[in-house]
Amino acid sequence: MTPSEENWLALALVKGVGQKIVHALLWKFKDATGILDASPKQLTGIRGISPEIASRIGNARTGQAFEIEKRLVEQHGIRLIPLDAEDYPPRLKETDVPPVLLYCKGELPREQATHLAVVGTRRSSRYGEKAVGRLIEGLANIDSSLVIVSGLARGIDTAAHRQALSSGLRTIAVMGRGLADVYPKENTGLAEEISGQGALISEFPMTMSPRANNFPIRNRIISGLCWGVLVAEAGDKSGALISAGFALNHNRELFAVPGNIDLPSFEGSNRLIQSGQAKLVRDAEDILEELSNFQRAAPRKLGSSPAKKWRLAGEFPPDGDKARVMEILERGALHPDELSQESKLPMEKLLGLLLELELAGEVYQTMDNEYAIS
Repeated sequence: MTPSEENWLALALVKGVGQKIVHALLWKFKDATGILDASPKQLTGIRGISPEIASRIGNARTGQAFEIEKRLVEQHGIRLIPLDAEDYPPRLKETDVPPVLLYCKGELPREQATHLAVVGTRRSSRYGEKAVGRLIEGLANIDSSLVIVSGLARGIDTAAHRQALSSGLRTIAVMGRGLADVYPKENTGLAEEISGQGALISEFPMTMSPRANNFPIRNRIISGLCWGVLVAEAGDKSGALISAGFALNHNRELFAVPGNIDLPSFEGSNRLIQSGQAKLVRDAEDILEELSNFQRAAPRKLGSSPAKKWRLAGEFPPDGDKARVMEILERGALHPDELSQESKLPMEKLLGLLLELELAGEVYQTMDNEYAIS
């Protein structure tokens, strides 16, 4: 671990320093080393940094938590990829709220390869798993450089990783917990295989447990890494719909496998197709043709996006759907159901958007499960 990586690790562990504050600090101090070396007076000059937080930043490299985390990173063979690293995934970096630090076990495939996320319910049907297997096998036969990204959860995620491995494709598992352990336990062996033919990544500290609110947060990484997201099987309340929402917010291609209208596990997938948000997928050619057209039609020059500009200034971009939601919330806190009706945004797109606004420190969730301006 280099001194620079140690400094990024120490900064990432500071309690009370969220994404928005980190980006504001980077605007002034350039990198983690500059932030940690800053004086308390310099730090408290940044909006949102109290004397207490400034003191934590100043002591970040001397705390017990930092020493334990550093030891765990070394013991488990983890590589740290900070936001300013040359090998930080460029497409993820262009999203509005990219992780400041990635923990990685294995090797991230080169960015030039097309990355496709495959997500779905944990309670998958035999039909859904077979569809995933057939599609990924077909994709591998056409493009052996393709990278499959998923979340290592039970059900569709597990089926996607296993088929990618057996088809000779590289695969990335984005974890909803720290990399010191695997969740679910039965996927421990699968995780080892993935780290040898791709990578396990997480933004959470090494021993972080798999808390419920971690999974929507990690879903933005799944979408952010990829050119497209395939929803293989998702019920009406499936977490895979959050990934679908991020795909829409991140301007990714969204695909869905159609399913039996009598199966609750396909209610969300079928709704994405019915609403025109997702393209119906019948075979591998459907996916690769759309991705190829999308990549040709929408080239993106890295470093020129609105997200890049707001991060440098430590501010959130007041445009598009986010601006509409913020304008509505200025009038008072609202439940997501009410906000969806007033903004006319589909719930899956709205939830992903709200999470990014929350991570950026612009909104917060009240005890009544309403969202309000911070």
